[in-house]
Amino acid sequence: MEQLLAETVEAVARLAKANKALRTQNERLTKELARMSAGWAEIKKLARSAPRAPRSRRSR
Repeated sequence: MEQLLAETVEAVARLAKANKALRTQNERLTKELARMSAGWAEIKKLARSAPRAPRSRRSR
């Protein structure tokens, strides 16, 4: 019974540590996504405001 309790405590500790690591990674990825989304929005904004080259006349 003591061994089962010790194994359970160890397993819970490992799970808690893994959970903390995953939460930290998730937070980092969330920040990175926000940064990239802002950059992508800026790229789209710049692309919309960029001067356009005249269209070539193709046969219609």
